[in-house]
Amino acid sequence: MKTLIDLFNTFAALGDKTVFVNRTGVRRLVVSYREFHALALKMANLLAQNGVEQGDRVLIWGPNSSWWAVAYWGIIIRGAVAVPVDFMSDLARAESIRNLTKAKIVLQGRFKPERVTAGTLMLLEDLRYLLEDIGPIGDLASPAAEDTAQLIYTSGTTGNPKGVILTHKNLIANLTQINRQVPIITSDFTFLSLLPLSHMFEQMAGFFTPLYRGVSHGPCRSNSCSGERTIVRDTCRSKICCQRSIG
Repeated sequence: MKTLIDLFNTFAALGDKTVFVNRTGVRRLVVSYREFHALALKMANLLAQNGVEQGDRVLIWGPNSSWWAVAYWGIIIRGAVAVPVDFMSDLARAESIRNLTKAKIVLQGRFKPERVTAGTLMLLEDLRYLLEDIGPIGDLASPAAEDTAQLIYTSGTTGNPKGVILTHKNLIANLTQINRQVPIITSDFTFLSLLPLSHMFEQMAGFFTPLYRGVSHGPCRSNSCSGERTIVRDTCRSKICCQRSIG
């Protein structure tokens, strides 16, 4: 496995196995690996139809959900560069990162009091409707291991965020080492994301690793994932085996 495309190509074979469980109110939406694979192919085509080419930057500014994942993998399949922004960031931060990266499209969450208004925009919550009449993209990107996969803007805990270039090789090397050194994860595991998927720690431990292992992933319903009752409720209802946190 050399690039994220190699990881993506393993999803379809997992068929009807659950990959994501979304909860909105009392509703529970289950997404299989087969459905996820198909949606990501459609997402890549939607991006292509909106002018996204290989190497273009696409900003994602939204809460954890299966639609965040569909957007991310659509970007990767298209050969573009994902630019995840913490959903709790304010508009000024999101606009600053958009300008710095010259993002071609902004994919943002509906539930922000202020949203980006300039450029080509899509709401993550609208993807289920936008993708209905879109066919899958014909050809997947063929990035080299050294090609940029995403730009992460981070400042640690203080200061202004600075862009960090992460290549396919960086991400795959980290992913394979984690799974080599922590071999306890089995197909019976279910993960719960408590941190934003824009964070590299959560992305690697709670996004790539479950996909690499072919297990289920339940994004926390709380935007900030800070509500104790929400965490306990989702842990019990989804039979979570693995959570991650930072002490």
